[in-house]
Amino acid sequence: MRDPFVPAALADRLRQKGREARSRAALVYEPAKPVFAELLDTRGHGTGQFVRLSQGMVEAITRGTKAEG
Repeated sequence: MRDPFVPAALADRLRQKGREARSRAALVYEPAKPVFAELLDTRGHGTGQFVRLSQGMVEAITRGTKAEG
């Protein structure tokens, strides 16, 4: 029985891809390092105040910069 949410062509490609074996050490969870960004004023100058970015925000920024370049 096929999953109705996965197109048949995609399901076939995923099955062919297989899985890479990973060592147990590679599966250890390491929390992401916090990333801080400085707040800017309306002229684009730093204000000296910093905020911590969420991991989701960091990933979104990373995806955006990779898409541009």
